[in-house]
Amino acid sequence: MKTLTLPALALALAMLAANANAHSPVATAAPATTAAKAVWKPLTPGTTWNWQLDGRTVNATVLDRSTNPKKMLDIDLDATPAATIAQLKAKGIYVVCYTEVGSYNSRRADEAEFRKVPGLIGKPMDGFPDENWIDVRRTDALMPIMQARLDVAKAKGCDGVEPDLDDSYTEDTGFELTIDDSLHYLGLLVDAAHARGLSMGLKNGPEMAEFAATFADWALNEECNEFDECGGYKEFITRNKAVFQVEYRSNGTRVKDFCPQDNKANFDGLLKDASEELHALPRDACRNG
Repeated sequence: MKTLTLPALALALAMLAANANAHSPVATAAPATTAAKAVWKPLTPGTTWNWQLDGRTVNATVLDRSTNPKKMLDIDLDATPAATIAQLKAKGIYVVCYTEVGSYNSRRADEAEFRKVPGLIGKPMDGFPDENWIDVRRTDALMPIMQARLDVAKAKGCDGVEPDLDDSYTEDTGFELTIDDSLHYLGLLVDAAHARGLSMGLKNGPEMAEFAATFADWALNEECNEFDECGGYKEFITRNKAVFQVEYRSNGTRVKDFCPQDNKANFDGLLKDASEELHALPRDACRNG
């Protein structure tokens, strides 16, 4: 886990105060016409959920068996047909649609839009031959691309969006990115999602968590127990925003190793096989089935 430098910390604290007004759905002083359109559904602690990003037919059997009225399924935006999303929503399942916001992916339908922008694409991502990091400071070029993706999410019927790689400042991207760059970009993305009636969370970014909690709608974290990075996410819980937390068997982790901590923190924890294999099953939930 990186240590936040003093200048970055000062600026992030300033953003925290600003975002409390600029991005809060309660405090935003938006025109009435905009506010009327920006209606998104919250996700609160105690939600039964699952995460499937394997390209297979969506498997909602775990959620179908649950008696919890609060259910969420996180699935791929491009790979999931609108008809499937409609079927899930008809069963009362909140559908979050996954997309990368911090990388160029040559398999995505809009990949040519990234290549049109000189200097936008950076170093290759280790272990992912189809992906490269991008310069998230280039919001002038990136936001039209991401807004188009959010339009697709809205048209397909997604309730929310998982913004993967929103914390790319921690990686060797080829760009001199800071936490402030990532927070600013995420703030723009959340505003764009809200304008379309979609929620958007923070994906990972444990150092971003206490600041992002003021404007992001929920959080999805991988392995904060493994790396002792869960503390900042309590700011989401304080605001009654769900924290979806995942640990992996591939590290030797067992339910008893982290579920007591997740339950105490009011996180909705899952044990999955591995980050590279996000199948619907196997899946062990810390609470709520």
